[in-house]
Amino acid sequence: MSTFIILTIPGKLEGERFFHAYPRLCPAIAYLCTISCINSLGSITLMSFSRFIFTCHSKYYNNLFSKRSCIVMCFSLYLIGILLILLNLAGIGDHSFDRKSFECIWDRMATYYYTVIFSIVLVWIPVILTGCFYLCIYQKFHKSSKQVMDLTSYDQQRKSMCFARTLFLIYLVFTTCWVPYALIIVLDRQDSFPHEAHLIITTFAHLHPSINWLVYYMTNKNFKYAFNSLLRLDSCKKKHIPRIQVLPGPERNMNDPGK
Repeated sequence: MSTFIILTIPGKLEGERFFHAYPRLCPAIAYLCTISCINSLGSITLMSFSRFIFTCHSKYYNNLFSKRSCIVMCFSLYLIGILLILLNLAGIGDHSFDRKSFECIWDRMATYYYTVIFSIVLVWIPVILTGCFYLCIYQKFHKSSKQVMDLTSYDQQRKSMCFARTLFLIYLVFTTCWVPYALIIVLDRQDSFPHEAHLIITTFAHLHPSINWLVYYMTNKNFKYAFNSLLRLDSCKKKHIPRIQVLPGPERNMNDPGK
């Protein structure tokens, strides 16, 4: 996703004319955008599903999230993105330069029902599924708080809850960034909305992965410690403590009782 944001800079600055000299570059960037967005939002959904299984159905966790199954899940996200691209070969939808958001992206005006399906797959399915997973997790913890649990079980639940809180904040950021985009591409069927609205909403949506690190920094102590250590921020916060030198006192003659 970060790579895509960098590739959109020429379009933002130079407009469509920049890609006239490189006719195949714009579709390639648009294809990369589709696959990246599906992977980014799909990963959030899979992470919330992982926390849901671990918290509410822990006995199935090791089987569902083995190394092999995780690879299959990640690969399936790529397949969904590629499938949306291959539909263009059948005359459904397209990828080109959007003159209102000033970037190479899938063509929202090419096929309207493709636009609706795209918004559902990209945004609404992750939003609904992730919301349901977190609702189940909340209900589980609310119910468990009324029961007596042993210390080991409580410690595991507490760690899972902290991670679930982090994922929920990421989900909240993702929803705030992407829901306006899912609405505007469907509502603006006649392409009558001002380009400023498209430009701001699209840019804001694509910037959402850049905010995730801040959520982790604010909620995850291990991430915060590693981040501060990497940038040597901890050394800047340490106060300089003056060294106190202890001077030896006057020598005392222990054999002299008068002293």
